[in-house]
Amino acid sequence: MREIMNNYKLIILLVTLTLISCKATELDLDEEKSAGNFPVNAAKPLSDTSYNNLTVEQQYQVANKIASTVYKGVPVADFFDFRAYGNTFTVGEGKDFLSKFRQKLNTKEKNKAGFALLIDQRYSFNERRKPVAEPLATIREYPISRDMFEAWMAYKLANTILFSPAEEIDSADYIDVQRIYTGLVKAMSEDVSIRDIIYTHMTSQANWRRFRSPEDNTREMIEIYLGLFDRDDDVPKASIACKNWYITDGDGNYERVIDTLNENTEPQFVLDQWVTTCEDFYRVVANHSLVIPRVTTFLVDHFFPNYSVEKRLALTKDIVATDPQRFHDIFLAIIFSEEYLLYNEKSKSFEETFFNLAERTQWVHRSGFLNDLTNPSSGSPTMHKMMQPAMSLKLGRFKDQPLDSQSFANYHSAVRERLLTRSNNDWGSWGGNFVRQGDFFDQDDFVDFLFMSVVSRKSTEEERTELKSVFISTDNESDRVDQTRIVFDYISRLPELYYSNAIVGAQ
Repeated sequence: MREIMNNYKLIILLVTLTLISCKATELDLDEEKSAGNFPVNAAKPLSDTSYNNLTVEQQYQVANKIASTVYKGVPVADFFDFRAYGNTFTVGEGKDFLSKFRQKLNTKEKNKAGFALLIDQRYSFNERRKPVAEPLATIREYPISRDMFEAWMAYKLANTILFSPAEEIDSADYIDVQRIYTGLVKAMSEDVSIRDIIYTHMTSQANWRRFRSPEDNTREMIEIYLGLFDRDDDVPKASIACKNWYITDGDGNYERVIDTLNENTEPQFVLDQWVTTCEDFYRVVANHSLVIPRVTTFLVDHFFPNYSVEKRLALTKDIVATDPQRFHDIFLAIIFSEEYLLYNEKSKSFEETFFNLAERTQWVHRSGFLNDLTNPSSGSPTMHKMMQPAMSLKLGRFKDQPLDSQSFANYHSAVRERLLTRSNNDWGSWGGNFVRQGDFFDQDDFVDFLFMSVVSRKSTEEERTELKSVFISTDNESDRVDQTRIVFDYISRLPELYYSNAIVGAQ
């Protein structure tokens, strides 16, 4: 009965406060920055001066916005000075956060072998799920560093049409996932250019397992990497250049074969250049003037799914004007831009929400939770059930997160039941160490601490009043663990937990 009363009051409170919250956080980007007034320097980075001019809470919101983007989190204790905690927050270790964060993303991790051993000790992978699950373990366990950043970029790219291993189709398998992901990580760690990474991928067996005939493969390469959808005259000629490349059938294990005895010898005019072999064609695509603009456009669209065409074009043009040669250059330009950190609004992916919360609440995982999370046949809420499977879809994930009832129900269930409201379950737990950080807080400050730890803001007076009444009605006036669970249960139902909002009031 107490649990029913608890949930009932939380639901009533949620309905009331969601309406208030939506009005309070609403920011119409078209009013704030209409297309006609969009800055010439659209992709300018958020400067230290502008960041330091934000309120302390806004600085913390920005810190966790960029941290969640790379599947990390910034705990309250790592940002604020607890000695000065109270009605006024004081920045502690979070001082100059942006510049420190960027510096870390450009600094190599010196103990990669140690972290690899740590991953082996903390996670149990089965053979089929390891290539999908291990990248998430790497991002989670590595400290903020260039190596972590490269692991994250490779994972992001392998979840797009640009490099998806397409594990869902019959001709691809988990080995393709491993080859594509590890190949991307290795190439970026060696500063291989975008063009050379694309060329290597186009010539790979994994790419041919996704697009299996010369006609299909050459058409897709032109469309995916150049954005040209009207070159029907080029495709037959390109397929002649690739006529000796093919994939065997299932009995042959879908192996890519290059028949050197049947190589084309008659030059073909494709994309305004002469090519003879399939390698010639792929090199023309990789070296084409449209490659960098196309890749940049695709990634801008991915990070700014709700922006107008004009605004996305302005961002793309600014980034392309810097002549990016590596994927690092494009990703850094996007995620450190003022537009992304202050004004962009979008639904968060599961990884952005879950792993950010896990780090902020000192959540300790069980060894098999990533196997469970990435297993399409698991009975738990999985990324497949959320329609956000890892490195599986032939054409990559949608640029925005699926929020239909069934997909979001699984998303919400994983966040609420597997992380926020269960202090001990088959995925993992937050526990005493996190809660004990608030031992010296009074009741109001403890509720604020919990809100800051999860949604980067203090609770409202109405939220505090109602939540404390739930503490009383459920005999939890002194049990900080149960209070945490009650507050987190309420917060798990707030839209803002799953949505990256603009920083309201930022100039």
